[in-house]
Amino acid sequence: MTDLPLTPDIDASLLIRLQEGAQALQPWLVERRRQFHRTPELGWQEIATTAQIVRDLSADGYEVIAGPDFLGDVVRAGLSADPIPGEGETGCIALYDTGRPGPTVCLRVDIDALPIHEAGGNHAPAAGGYASEAPGVMHACGHDGHSAIGLGAARLLRPVLATGRGRLKLLFQPAEEGGRGGRAVAEAGWMDDVDLFVAIHLGLGVPSGSAAFAVHGFLANARYRVALTGQAAHAGKTPEGGRNALLGAAQAVQGLHALAQSSRPGIRVNVGLMRAGTAVNIVPDSAEFEFEMRAGDSGDLEELDRRCRAMIEGAAIAHGLEVQITRMGGAEAWSNPADIARWGAAVNARAGAFGTVLPEFFFGASEDATTLARRVDARGGSGGIFVLGADLADAHHTPHFDFDEAALSRGALLCAALIGAAMDLSEV
Repeated sequence: MTDLPLTPDIDASLLIRLQEGAQALQPWLVERRRQFHRTPELGWQEIATTAQIVRDLSADGYEVIAGPDFLGDVVRAGLSADPIPGEGETGCIALYDTGRPGPTVCLRVDIDALPIHEAGGNHAPAAGGYASEAPGVMHACGHDGHSAIGLGAARLLRPVLATGRGRLKLLFQPAEEGGRGGRAVAEAGWMDDVDLFVAIHLGLGVPSGSAAFAVHGFLANARYRVALTGQAAHAGKTPEGGRNALLGAAQAVQGLHALAQSSRPGIRVNVGLMRAGTAVNIVPDSAEFEFEMRAGDSGDLEELDRRCRAMIEGAAIAHGLEVQITRMGGAEAWSNPADIARWGAAVNARAGAFGTVLPEFFFGASEDATTLARRVDARGGSGGIFVLGADLADAHHTPHFDFDEAALSRGALLCAALIGAAMDLSEV
């Protein structure tokens, strides 16, 4: 790994160019964000989204790795039971090598949407004509904005990259929701030579014009699908001949939620989906549910994971059922190192991207970028996940979610300035 001096130095003339460029780029950023918002796609299915990103990056002169070449043969957790054409071959990475010794810097943005039906009426996207056109799918977490910011930073930087040192990777990651894509990217080896890793997230209660760099409290997360198999029987005549998978699942679900009672920070268990049975007069011979667990510490998550598995297996044994537990994804606990937080805040001050910096910020949820940051950290690099302020119409993961689009140009400016400082870029 290359030693990375975490200083806020950045060429003054380059800063002026980036500032003016980001301001001029704002209409395009809004247009691209709204395009992504109209056409949201779930994780591993971001086919049209990826195609647009690849077109933009290629037009700007980057080498782009996409399709089967991006992730190769690594495992993609959480693919559909009946995959659609192109599923699992989404996301991409853009590369630029200056040809001079220096750090390898990676900016990561996520691109997937959520299975939520978007609100209508006076909801800004509906009123503005850019609401989701995909029934039951919407960008309810800001990833459409993240994608636009990543493309904006790429466009701002490309004319000056030849003046710098090192290598740039612009990662447009699929399947962040559910903690799936980050692990696949890491296993594909894309983080193995990264010296500095940066990721961003819009909103989360940080107001417009503000940003948070001393971010902590990213929760470790694991997500599972559980399938229980029993024996069907006539519910009226011979119920004793059956083995009720629904009852076993119900017992397991209640037990799982009870395990969330803990004095340890961040302990969460939630069963969000359950299916069972075929008819009211048949003892259900199959049941399936999906659940997630979270913890403030990765060690606590491992212990919670062990207990949750024991609960499920015990319920299956009690009801005479077969059980299959399949991991669907997960993320790691994380807090930004103090030196990365200071460096990010210093670069932001030099760039004038966000006028206010929060002294600290508790994330309080899970973020797939932690898997990538921890991979970089484990190999001797540095990583930071920064929160960019944007006032929200409603909370994340809700039908009325929307964010202040003024954050787009600010975010593109900040990301470009962070990369510029790390790679010692200067004005041509």
